[in-house]
Amino acid sequence: MSNAVKYHGRKKPYTAIGISRVACVRCGAPSFHQWQICANGGLFLTVCKPCDIELNRIALDFARLPNAAELLEKYKAEQLAS
Repeated sequence: MSNAVKYHGRKKPYTAIGISRVACVRCGAPSFHQWQICANGGLFLTVCKPCDIELNRIALDFARLPNAAELLEKYKAEQLAS
């Protein structure tokens, strides 16, 4: 039995067209962005707009930035406009 850790994603960044061809890793919706997660072997994963916004919310909460809510609202507006 192998003790190897399984990683998911790809080593090279996706192109814009490539992102659109892969489903969001979290919810299965069409992807719009990609994330590179160090704990996942540095592989790139794709996410849809709502999941990308949620990832940014989590990161801002983690960083405890004093203006996190303002930054998130600005980011959400930008993403939902594009």
